[in-house]
Amino acid sequence: MVPEVFINFRPEDRRDREGLFFVLSGPSGVGKNTLLGIVLGGLQGVYYMPSATTRAMRPGESQMHPYVFITTEEFEDMIERGQFLEWKRIHTNDYYGTHLPSIKYAIRHGYDIITDMDVLGCADATAAFPKHICSIFITPPSLDELSTRLYNRDADPGNIEKRLERVELEMAHKDRYDFTLVNDNLEQSARELQRIIEQVRNRVTLKR
Repeated sequence: MVPEVFINFRPEDRRDREGLFFVLSGPSGVGKNTLLGIVLGGLQGVYYMPSATTRAMRPGESQMHPYVFITTEEFEDMIERGQFLEWKRIHTNDYYGTHLPSIKYAIRHGYDIITDMDVLGCADATAAFPKHICSIFITPPSLDELSTRLYNRDADPGNIEKRLERVELEMAHKDRYDFTLVNDNLEQSARELQRIIEQVRNRVTLKR
C-alpha cells in the first residue's frame, strides 16, 4: 500500500510558519547525495523527501530509505490521479516520481523538506511552489574533474557518455537557482550548504 505521506514527521519539528522546500540540482557525479547525507545529520527538523520508484529494492535499502518502492500498477494509478509533481521513466523502464501530496502536507503543516532533482524537475517545483522553494545548484570545480569522478565510479562507458551529454543542459540552468555552490572540497562544501539552509530557515517568516 502506498503511504499517504512519504515522511514520518515529528510534531516537535513543526515551525510556526509554512514549510520550506529545499531542492538540490547539479550534474550526475557532482556529489549531491553525498552532500545531502552529510548535511542532514547536522540539521534539526529538515526531512529528506524520498522519491517513489518502481525499481527493485537493492541490498541495504528499505522502504522509504532512500525511495518509496511501489509497483508499476500503483505508480501508473498515481499518475492518473495527479499524485506526482513530476515523474519520468528511464531507459530501464523504471518509473521515478516526486510525491505531490507529501510536499503539500509539509508546506501546509510547517515542516521543512529537502531533496535532489534534475533541472527540469526543479523548474516544475519552482513553478508549483514559488513562495516556498529554495533552489541550490551544485557545480563541479571543472568539467574535467566531473568526468574523472564519473569514470571512477562507473565501469560502463555508455552510461558515462549519457551523463556527460546532459551536463551542458544542466549547467545552462544554474543561474536560475537561488544559490550556487562549487563542490571542490567535500567537508567545506557540506559546511557551506548547511550554512545556506540554516540562513534561509532563520530568515523566512512565511505565514500559515
